[in-house]
Amino acid sequence: MILKKCKGCGAILQDQDENSQGFIPELNKDSVYCKRCYRMMHYNELPKIVASNKDYENVIDNVIKKNGLIVFVVDIFQFKATFNKKMIDKLKNKNVLLVANKYDCFPHSIKVESIVDWLSKECQKISFKVDAISVVSSKKGYYIDDLTNLIDMLRRERDVYFLGCANVGKSSLINALIKKNTSIKDDLISTSIIPGTTLNEIRIPFFDNNKAFIDTPGLINENDIFSKILSKSYDKLLPKNEIKPLTYQILAGNTIYLGGLASISFNDCDKLSVIVYSSNNLYIHRGKTEKREELYSTQLGKLLTPPTIDEVPNLKYFIENYKLDGQKKKTVWFSGFGFVEIKGKCNIEIKRIENTEVYITNAII
Repeated sequence: MILKKCKGCGAILQDQDENSQGFIPELNKDSVYCKRCYRMMHYNELPKIVASNKDYENVIDNVIKKNGLIVFVVDIFQFKATFNKKMIDKLKNKNVLLVANKYDCFPHSIKVESIVDWLSKECQKISFKVDAISVVSSKKGYYIDDLTNLIDMLRRERDVYFLGCANVGKSSLINALIKKNTSIKDDLISTSIIPGTTLNEIRIPFFDNNKAFIDTPGLINENDIFSKILSKSYDKLLPKNEIKPLTYQILAGNTIYLGGLASISFNDCDKLSVIVYSSNNLYIHRGKTEKREELYSTQLGKLLTPPTIDEVPNLKYFIENYKLDGQKKKTVWFSGFGFVEIKGKCNIEIKRIENTEVYITNAII
């Protein structure tokens, strides 16, 4: 048995069982990556072995007992889905640096300072005290130097643990910090669009006193869209470039479709300004509410995609009503695939897939 860990996912390397974590072929025992990570890195192969929520919770419960700085990473594009209550409850009264990743997805006209101010207010609402807030892009390297300085200021000679939900970019963020501050130019940690890529703690010595960056598996939100659809649809939901907002002037009796994943129908309202922020690959359609059920029955998986036609038979939908008083612009967050900003007084009906979440907050933009 090989008693060392894979540098990509943290699994203990072994050459006994190809279908278990950390498998490495007999002929490649000098490798520092398991077969799974090697194929992800060199062939873009999607992993078949992923971490479970039970695995993750065991890791996080162990981490919070230690005296380290916790970098709590959220996805600014999917903020309400990744600002996870279970995580927050565990991290209260700890030294926490809140990092909102994927700033590159936001329109460049949105100032970082306004996002930080909004994040601060969201933390205050639930009495979640953090030591500092940082907005970054691990993909583009935006504000990585500022994050490095914050970590140096807050860690006080301790290890730095990166925690957060799956797909917020913890591993990508560590890779970006290493590339920015060392001569290393290749990713050290495996990344993938499939939740659960990191399987165990990965310790990367980084500081002069042998303290380390420590990556951890990501908590999977069982109520976001990624737990309901197949991996072939993930690419359409995760923005790769700056989002191009779509602006609509909406009247009562109009419906906006976010692919076939959800729709918003507008009732009892005057003319409204509605802006959709989602992946540029997600099909957005405006139509009449009276045609909604006909569209769902005939075009789901065809015009209204994702989901794919293969996913449709396994999906069930329900409708929920919300009332917006119009006093402040609101953001309606769809767990996993975007948000919609609404300015004006109205009643809305949201049709969405069962066991997915919707959150309404004051406008982030």
